[in-house]
Amino acid sequence: MDFSRSEQIYKEACNIIPGGVTEARHPTKFVIGKYPIFTAIGRGSHVWDVDGNEFIDWLCSFGPVVLGHCNEKVDKAVIEDLRKGFCFTMVSPIQNDFVKKLIDIIPCAEMARIIISGSDATAAAIRIARVFTGKDKVIRWGYHGWHDWSYGGAGTDREAIGVPEGVKKDIFTFIYNDLDSLDAVFKENKNQVACVIMQPFEASKELPKAGFLEGVKKLTHENGAVLVYDEIRTGFRVALGGAQEYFGVIPDLACFSKAMANGYPISVVVGKKDIMESSKNTRISATFLVNTFPMVAAIATIQELEERDGISYMWDKGNRLFNGLNRLISDYRIEAEMIGLPVIPMLKFLYPDPEKNKEYRDFFFASMVEKGILLHPNHHWFLSLAITENDINKTLNAAEDSFKTLKKIIIK
Repeated sequence: MDFSRSEQIYKEACNIIPGGVTEARHPTKFVIGKYPIFTAIGRGSHVWDVDGNEFIDWLCSFGPVVLGHCNEKVDKAVIEDLRKGFCFTMVSPIQNDFVKKLIDIIPCAEMARIIISGSDATAAAIRIARVFTGKDKVIRWGYHGWHDWSYGGAGTDREAIGVPEGVKKDIFTFIYNDLDSLDAVFKENKNQVACVIMQPFEASKELPKAGFLEGVKKLTHENGAVLVYDEIRTGFRVALGGAQEYFGVIPDLACFSKAMANGYPISVVVGKKDIMESSKNTRISATFLVNTFPMVAAIATIQELEERDGISYMWDKGNRLFNGLNRLISDYRIEAEMIGLPVIPMLKFLYPDPEKNKEYRDFFFASMVEKGILLHPNHHWFLSLAITENDINKTLNAAEDSFKTLKKIIIK
């Protein structure tokens, strides 16, 4: 498969944009030279790169494209809104329709603040928790974006270059599925913790053990802190109301974005009224927060998910992919496993030798790209309503061919 046009554009981009592309899309995150870098078109469950190569898209732009690319109903609603104007000095009443819809769907939502990006939403949630509690320290688990508080301090998976030491000292982490580790952090910082912010689960790591999420909530409240769920990835996909609905453990605040608007830029912080009301005492503001078209897109997306029973559809198709890949792994005796949930799955190679593990992993995923299947080798994937039975069959057939060839390489 030829990626020469992608490589040419990337070479030019590196001279005018630091790194050439945004960090999550950088070629080093995939298999260098074996993946496209620039996309040209998306339709339904398929994308085409700038070299004209076609792929079944299991990445969905890291989650936002929940209905499929260029969903007709959502795009039509947005275009109609754009023709009326969308960026005003005063706020459009569409905000009320949107927020009332969120309150109906999300268990913890009694009020909402509308933001733009996932990182902004988690940062706003931290600010709100600090205002409400009058405390500064934050206990975190998982990925929460790029702002100083979440990029620096404990819990980040990389060196936090450019983050002041004064920011890092107030950020702590704990071990997932280990309540004693969380309790220890609270004891070491008695009466100083504003909140615990966490992803309810991380698809590339592990799911919550029985009683774990309930225990986190209990410890958080016993220590006078606010429990915040980062539902940027899980919202409108694991369940319509997110992982809190799926697991039945309701936080005080929650952050949603990604799948909420099928790719249009919007996020929200939702939560209990008394906590949300306290945010009137601080500033959470930006020029583009009142743009109407993302709210219109979100309402149309949620309606599509409801009318088409989208959550059940994604679980059904996700189970077909998840179980099918696990069966092939077993049939070809590959040391790997499917992890996460079927609607947010990931294939993880488990060879004990790190170099061999990377070699086999890279071979498999590069082989899948060559066959027109776009999967991520280092990140979980996402289901969408555009995925068809034919897409799944093609993916499983390609995986079988790739595993078959990989097994010959391993035996050598």
